[in-house]
Amino acid sequence: MSENSAAAELIVGRSAVRRRILALLMAEPDRRLHLREIQRRVQTSPGTASRELARLVAGGLLERQAEGLQVYFKPTSSPFATMVRTLLLSATPEPDPAAAPLPPLETAPEVIQTALEASRPPRTIFAAVSAPKSPPPPDSLGLEVARRLAEVLRPLYADRLAGMFLYGARARGEPRPDAEVEVAVVLDAIVRYGDELERTSATCAGLSLEFGLVVSRVFVAEGTWLRRTDGHLLAIRSEAVAV
Repeated sequence: MSENSAAAELIVGRSAVRRRILALLMAEPDRRLHLREIQRRVQTSPGTASRELARLVAGGLLERQAEGLQVYFKPTSSPFATMVRTLLLSATPEPDPAAAPLPPLETAPEVIQTALEASRPPRTIFAAVSAPKSPPPPDSLGLEVARRLAEVLRPLYADRLAGMFLYGARARGEPRPDAEVEVAVVLDAIVRYGDELERTSATCAGLSLEFGLVVSRVFVAEGTWLRRTDGHLLAIRSEAVAV
C-alpha cells in the first residue's frame, strides 16, 4: 500500500470524529487549535479527540505543538496534506451571490470522504449540526478534595512539585456520586515510584475516609508530562484542571 493510500484510508475510515476533526482543521490551515477547543467543536469526549488526533499526527496530516502544558494542532505542509485540502476546497462549489449563504466548512465533515470516492463525481454534503455545547464545569467536590490534597503535598515536596491536576470524570464535570477523585502529581523527577506512593498514602487514606470516596493519585515526571504524546497521559492532560 502506498503512503497516499494508507493516509487516505486513515481519513475515510469508519471514524466520523476523525473526519470532523480533519475538516475543521483543514478549513483554516494556518490556524492552530487547542485540543480542548477541537474536542468542543467536533462534539466528542477528550479521550476520543486525543486518540483521533494522535492517529492524524501519526499519518502525517497534522502536526502537534506543545507550549508548556498546552497542546495545539494544525495541518502539516506535507504534499499529501496539501492534496487533501485541495480536494476539500474543490469539492465545495463557488458561492452564488443570489443564493442563501452556505453553512461554514467545518459543518461539512463528510466532504473529504466524498471527494476521495472515485466511483462518482465529488459532491458536497452539509451535515446539520447543532451548536456545540459548552463542557460542564469541573465537579466542585472533586476540586475541594484535590485542593485539600494539594495543601498537604505542596509543603511536603516544596520545589520538587511542578503542578497538581484533577483529571477523570470529576474534572470533566460528569461524575457518578461515588466516582473517585483522581489527581496527577507532577514532580521534577521520580526515582522510586513506590516511595512517592508510600509518602502520600496516609494523606489519601485520611481524605478518602473523611469524604467517603476513593482519593487516588498518579505521579508523573515533569519531562514526561510536558513531552509525552501517546497513551493515557495525553487524555489526562487534555482534561486536567490545575489545583
